[in-house]
Amino acid sequence: MDYKWYDDVPANSPIEQGDIIENCNILVPNEHHYQAILEDKENETPLDIIEINGIVLSQSCDIQNEKIDSIIVCPIWSLKKFMEKGDSFYGSKAREDLRQGKFPEYHLLQKFNGKKLPNDFYFVDFHRIYSVPKKFIEATIKDKTHKRLLPPYREHLSQSFARYFMRVGLPVAIPKDEIKDYS
Repeated sequence: MDYKWYDDVPANSPIEQGDIIENCNILVPNEHHYQAILEDKENETPLDIIEINGIVLSQSCDIQNEKIDSIIVCPIWSLKKFMEKGDSFYGSKAREDLRQGKFPEYHLLQKFNGKKLPNDFYFVDFHRIYSVPKKFIEATIKDKTHKRLLPPYREHLSQSFARYFMRVGLPVAIPKDEIKDYS
């Protein structure tokens, strides 16, 4: 079967998990703010505004049923731009590992074109998780069409996000040779 990855969402549609929000402003603590706190000094600008392209990770049912006031958004990055910087996905082995989900902190998305985003593969970065007021996201996409990741790919993304958080690092693993030679 052939499943579509994305749909174009009409303007003023309700927000759902998998919505791609381009040019989303996010409030983050100013890098000097923490230092000022440590030094017991005042910081006149404790917040910075950054702009990201992101994807909604909050559950659609929670958004639609007014169970949450803030929406979880993670940034998406262009694979091509990342490779141009010479970062970790430069080699084909690393890109194949990304495709197979061997980097739990990232999730690869099929190519798509956004309003301003070029046609490229994108990956979701679970290192940076932002909580954005729902009303702010609604205002950001008001009167604009946008892309939405569709099932089953949306659920696959949600599962990757959950796996990233539920990892448990054991202090001592079962030795590989012991299990290999077990009889």
